[in-house]
Amino acid sequence: MMTQQLPLNIEGLEQYQSKLESASGAWLKAFRQKAFDQWSAIGMPTLKDEEWKYLSLADLVNRRFQIATHHKLIEDKQFENYRDKGDINIVLVNGVLWGELSDLKHLPAGLTVSSLDAALAHNNAEIQDTITKLVPNDTKAFLWMNQALFLDGVCVQVAKNAVIEPVVHIIHVTSGIAPETIVFPRTFISVGEAAQVNILESHICFEPVSYLSNAVTDMRIASNAVVAYCKAQAEAHQAVHVGTTRIWQEKGSSLDSFSFNHGGLLTRNNLSILIKGEGTHTIMNGLYGLNGNQQVDNHTLLDIQHPNCTSYQLYKGLLNDKSRAIFNGKIYVHAVAQKTNAYQLNKHLLLGKEARVDTKPQLEIFADDVKCTHGATIGQLSQEEIFYLQSRCITQQMAIQLLSKGFIDDIINTIKNDSIRGKLSRLLLKRFPEVL
Repeated sequence: MMTQQLPLNIEGLEQYQSKLESASGAWLKAFRQKAFDQWSAIGMPTLKDEEWKYLSLADLVNRRFQIATHHKLIEDKQFENYRDKGDINIVLVNGVLWGELSDLKHLPAGLTVSSLDAALAHNNAEIQDTITKLVPNDTKAFLWMNQALFLDGVCVQVAKNAVIEPVVHIIHVTSGIAPETIVFPRTFISVGEAAQVNILESHICFEPVSYLSNAVTDMRIASNAVVAYCKAQAEAHQAVHVGTTRIWQEKGSSLDSFSFNHGGLLTRNNLSILIKGEGTHTIMNGLYGLNGNQQVDNHTLLDIQHPNCTSYQLYKGLLNDKSRAIFNGKIYVHAVAQKTNAYQLNKHLLLGKEARVDTKPQLEIFADDVKCTHGATIGQLSQEEIFYLQSRCITQQMAIQLLSKGFIDDIINTIKNDSIRGKLSRLLLKRFPEVL
């Protein structure tokens, strides 16, 4: 065990690690120890780090955390309403797969779901290969902390040529915890060659408690597979959520991804997509709705390592009160990635006079036969448009609602699946009832 000062103050860490070690096989023990050593050495990111210069984590360093040990869900009608009967609901509570709450008995052909702990215990070569080859990104301190300390997780595998019709809904619930608790949601998704699937990953909490959710999701998409993937973050309003999503996309595959954020006091999302084959198509869309003192920091990386690939990215933010948004989107085109066609745009609508945005779209291009564009806009509602609507006997409040809804619907409607689109619309309506 390491004895030096750790990046975070965590009670009972040595006892917790001893339990993990006794329940882990040889490969996982070595994997955890390496991650722990890296996490111990790197420390927490600060405002002096280029990729964190707009988001302060100083408050986390001053807290004394404990790791979640209770995994029984407190019954809540809101939770029951969140699960649609037509979906395949996979429920994890405080990072642990909860079979009694999940739909695991009658899975469609080609879909396999198990705890990540069980999958790793069977020496799953694909999981080991993927999570070791996916490079750390700007949240590497949190990635290594998760890899060193996660207790369990979920492994979702879609077989070659399988077509999964219902939405696969992975629900990470934080429940029944004391203040200043850390949870480590962990997800691994494998989509086989020429398979098709719609996946929604939700992070939710219905209790007004302060905690840190350090979530990691790794996905491997085989050649010619078609995947729609949405991550919805609706944590408690007092929570801190740091999410790391790493996706490996192979030849001819298609990924339609959507990032949705409206919960948490402070959120950092890192989405990294590695293009590991020719002729891929990638959509990276996102929406964040903030009010009060909420902060959200979205960092995205599209690493294009092969030719003839297309991508489209649109992130939108609706900010009220004193909320703050940060966006940093990077597209990296390697020299071999000729015939790349990449588009990136970040747009914000400020409803609050004290709302603030820092946006930085980036292109790094080392190929000479490409079409790549990027841009960013920040603005408020047009007074001329509001006046025009008022002249048609529409109240000022209703005019603001209509214009804001139009701004949001433009991005929400890019989600093709009705079930996923409906869930996100309901979540956003709860957050902005006076606006929407």
